Amino acid sequence: MRSKKTPVGQFFIEGLGDTDDAYEYAYGLMPKIGEVVIWFNSLESDIDHILCRYISDRSDLMGLMVVSNMMYATKIDLFEKFTADLLRSKDQTLDWFPQLMSDLRECGTLRNKVVHANWMYTNDDGYTQVKIRFGKQGLEHELTQFTTESMDLIVAKIEATRTQLDYLSVEFLP
Repeated sequence: MRSKKTPVGQFFIEGLGDTDDAYEYAYGLMPKIGEVVIWFNSLESDIDHILCRYISDRSDLMGLMVVSNMMYATKIDLFEKFTADLLRSKDQTLDWFPQLMSDLRECGTLRNKVVHANWMYTNDDGYTQVKIRFGKQGLEHELTQFTTESMDLIVAKIEATRTQLDYLSVEFLP
């Protein structure tokens, strides 16, 4: 997945390139967008379930009260603290745990790019505006090139991360 930045012009659309066929391009990716959302929501649900188990082994109610309005990144931070503390108390070191945490965060970033992309501002090269930020050139469009292949890679990343999380949960967590 390629990304680039272009300066924002006097008007919002300036710097985005030709967007005449944006609808057709986005329409072709809609099934892949849905796949990303479905798999990411499953990943987040897995995290919710683990956090609920950490909070109470009797019922998920207390845990759900805690995590139900949390943002994904906050859940990941809490999960990391609980898990690191548990592993420390068991005197266990998992050399792959930092990579899992990095992958969990990356999945959140990738999901955000997909679901917050401004799909109606996709140019002929498939670059879609995903964010506006303040950079070296002042206000800049952050553009990401989404393709069927890159969307498949995002789904594969989420699925692989879920598999690793499941392994951690089954083998090392209460």
